[in-house]
Amino acid sequence: MGPYVVGFDTMAYYTSTTTLWLHGNVTLTSFIATAPLLYALIIGFVLSGGSVVLVLKVLPSVLLGFLGIALYGYARRGLGWSPKKSLVPALVGSLYFVALRVSWDAFREELALIFFFVVLMLLVMKAGESGKLSWKRYVAFSLALAAVVLSNQVVAVLMLGVLLFTVIYKLVRESRVDAVRLIVFSLPALLIFFLIFYLSPAVPEYRLIFGFPTTSDGWLALFGYPSYLAMLTGEAGFILYCFLPLLPLALLSVKRFGNFQMRSLIILIFIATFVPIVSPSDLRVVMLLVYPLAFYATEGLSKLKSVHWKRFRGNLFRVGLVYLLIVTAVLSLGFMVMPPEHPFPYFEVGVNPYLYTIPTSMLENTLSITDSQGTINALQWLKDNMTGNSILLTHRVFYGWALTTFNPDQIFLYEYGNPLNAATTAAQTGYSQIYLIWWVSGHGWDGQPTVASAFHEIYQSGGIAIYQYEPS
Repeated sequence: MGPYVVGFDTMAYYTSTTTLWLHGNVTLTSFIATAPLLYALIIGFVLSGGSVVLVLKVLPSVLLGFLGIALYGYARRGLGWSPKKSLVPALVGSLYFVALRVSWDAFREELALIFFFVVLMLLVMKAGESGKLSWKRYVAFSLALAAVVLSNQVVAVLMLGVLLFTVIYKLVRESRVDAVRLIVFSLPALLIFFLIFYLSPAVPEYRLIFGFPTTSDGWLALFGYPSYLAMLTGEAGFILYCFLPLLPLALLSVKRFGNFQMRSLIILIFIATFVPIVSPSDLRVVMLLVYPLAFYATEGLSKLKSVHWKRFRGNLFRVGLVYLLIVTAVLSLGFMVMPPEHPFPYFEVGVNPYLYTIPTSMLENTLSITDSQGTINALQWLKDNMTGNSILLTHRVFYGWALTTFNPDQIFLYEYGNPLNAATTAAQTGYSQIYLIWWVSGHGWDGQPTVASAFHEIYQSGGIAIYQYEPS
């Protein structure tokens, strides 16, 4: 992507929220309610001298690397797998196209997942020579669990669910003392979780997670299902679309791989799919199946070592390994390097019915890479030519871009609604010059190929234009 950030949420939310907070547009309540650990990291790096765009280009790659290390550590230290075997789930959980989609813009989920697998590793690591888990490990467990909660609520719910299953298992079959200790050291994270949950309706973005219709900006209409059955059918199709290439290997190890935590995670994810959460959050939860399936696929490969084919001199392990490498490499490279206008066939319109969740290419944010420079040119031209009592109307798609050029008080965000209504409101407020940034006529987004006749084009750069509001 060259100088441009990658990922829809990166530009639509992370860039805009970070910029607004740096301008002082934040309260203690909204800070806590946003599960602020990632934003705290971003702002810390920005205040240390980096630009918001630079930080959001470098940090996601670092997070993906740490997630790979966490997956490797869980396999190595938690499951006791060999270094070579542990490398397989780390690579699949980092490079399979669904994992890349998570790393594309779901940075809070990614940060939470890093600590999630640290918590799991601490849960299943064997006790020391004394036969008991050390207090240091319990303290590390408590801190890692709190970090999950402070990073992302969806992953936190899954983590607390796995923890609940683990506590019940220990109470029934293992040490009640260990179960009580887990409960005690989980209390700080639980308190933080309920505090964030209580405050979250104050943050509009959380309508995506908890389904609070706090605004009528058109966002919910993009993803609403006509019925509950349609939601379940869509989720089932999404599971097959995302994971069909991994299922042949993963299903081989359903009985063989009896890890309690991974089974619990899969059960919890499937339970979540039956809850009518506002999309696309439900599909984002489904995408998290890539991590347990990475371990199941790895165990399936191991099972193939004992399966021999008479016409094949060795076992089927090599065949399975080559298959996994080819599937991962072909889909992931196609997802990474092909532009949105000419996507890899698996992700193109018609083949991929889940474009709002799985984009056609990683080479885009709220805009395709081909429109990014035009947007920068248009905003810079407007900044040089905007005079007097003026305001820029922006759709959510252009909001983060506008904040990198203008001050927040020069921008009117109308989210996913009608720009004509926003222009009318701005005119009534007293603005003498009202501008709009949008695509050139015939090339709009989300069913808006053109703008109303009250907007007149005054500048164009590539496929992006600046319009001025001139009502009849």
